[in-house]
Amino acid sequence: MRPAEFRAVVRLLPVFVVVAEVGQVTTAAAVLGMPQPTVSRALARLGDLLGTPVVERDGRGIALTAAGRALLPFAQEGVGALERGVDVVTRSSVVGHGTVGLSFQTLLGEAVVPALIRRFRDRFPGVRFELAQGSRRKALDDIEAGRCTVALVASPPELPGASTTVLYDEPLVVAVHRSHPAAGAGSVSVERLAADGRDELIVLKTGFGLRGRVEEIYAGVGVPLRVAFEAEDVHTARGLVGAGLGVAILPDFAPEGDVVPVRLDHPQAQRTIGVIVRNPAHDPTVGAFEEFVARSGRPVALAALSRPS
Repeated sequence: MRPAEFRAVVRLLPVFVVVAEVGQVTTAAAVLGMPQPTVSRALARLGDLLGTPVVERDGRGIALTAAGRALLPFAQEGVGALERGVDVVTRSSVVGHGTVGLSFQTLLGEAVVPALIRRFRDRFPGVRFELAQGSRRKALDDIEAGRCTVALVASPPELPGASTTVLYDEPLVVAVHRSHPAAGAGSVSVERLAADGRDELIVLKTGFGLRGRVEEIYAGVGVPLRVAFEAEDVHTARGLVGAGLGVAILPDFAPEGDVVPVRLDHPQAQRTIGVIVRNPAHDPTVGAFEEFVARSGRPVALAALSRPS
C-alpha cells in the first residue's frame, strides 16, 4: 500500500470504528455529526483501499465482514491512542490550565502541602489540584494505581517511571504529659521509657508511616512495644497523651496544653519527607510541578514549618 493510500485509510478509521460499535449507519452518522451518505461512502472507500469490504448488510443494519472483524481491534487501539494524545495536548499543553493530582499523608496537609500549592500557583494561578489524603500506604497506593500523579510521603521510595525529591528530615520526639518525669529532661531514651511501667505507647495504626518508624526504633534496641491505643491521626494521639493515657513518638511540635515534646535519644529519631512525581514527562503541568519541587520545594516546606533551610 502506498503512503498516500495508507494516510487515506487512517483518516477513515474513526468512521469505521463508530459504525462497528453502534451497528447502524444512521446511528453512526448521528454520533459523528455527518450525513448518512457520507458515512456510507467512507465505508465503501475504506473497502476499496483495503481491497476487500469491511462491512456488509445484515437485515436493517450492517455487520462486519471477516476483514472488518480482523481490522476492528487495531482500529480501536489506534483511534483510542490518538484521542488520548489529543486530550493530553488540549488540556495540558499550556501548563497554566492543567491539573495535578496530589495524594499526601494527612499531617503534611497542615502546612507543607498548602505552602507548596500556593507558591506553585503564584506562577501558574490557573492550575487545579485534586487532593487526597490519608495514611502513607494510601498515598503510595494512589500513585502506584495512577489515581494521582504526585505523592507527598515520609520515606519516599523509588518507583519505576517516577522521580523522587527529598524535601527535609523531620525530627521525632516523645510527646509526654507535663507531669511526666521526663517532661523537664533534655532527652529521653526508648530504654528509659520502657523501664517506666506506666509508659504505654500511643501509636498510629498500621499503614501509617510513623507506625513503621516507631516499630523500627523499638526493634532496634530490643524493646517490645506496649501499645495502649492506636490512633488514626497525630491530633488524637496528642489528645490521648494530654489525658495522661500514655506517651507517643511523634513529629516535632510546639508544647500545647498539657503535652510537651522531649527529644528522643536515638539515631533513627527522624523521618525523611519527600515528593514522588509519576511520569512527569507525560504531562507538562506535572513536569512543571516536578521542576518547582526540585528547585524550590525544600525552602518552601521549611519556611512553612518555620525552620531554617
